[in-house]
Amino acid sequence: MRKATLSVHAESTTNRTTRAYSAHEFSTLSTKLHKNAALPLDIKLETLVSVFLACFGLVLGSDPLKPVSWSAWAGQIERDGGGANPFRGLEERVGFMDIRAQRREFAEWAKQQGGA
Repeated sequence: MRKATLSVHAESTTNRTTRAYSAHEFSTLSTKLHKNAALPLDIKLETLVSVFLACFGLVLGSDPLKPVSWSAWAGQIERDGGGANPFRGLEERVGFMDIRAQRREFAEWAKQQGGA
């Protein structure tokens, strides 16, 4: 029953004067009926136009671009305040621990605890 429906649908789409069908219909019909069918021109054009419109809409709807030069970007961050600085965590981090100094402190503490 399903094959008959597809073949009737395929015949009805080819007999129309305007052949408007989706890429999904083409994919379904081409895998069932025509193994090596080329993608129709209207689907190619529709895809290109839709990709162009999507890119154009993204460009028009995007925020203004940030300054590219490092000095302009850093100057803007300084004017706006340090809260927007993405490197703030790295600039204000605690230095690495000095293990030898901590060993000495622990040894002195252990001597004081043991000697008292």
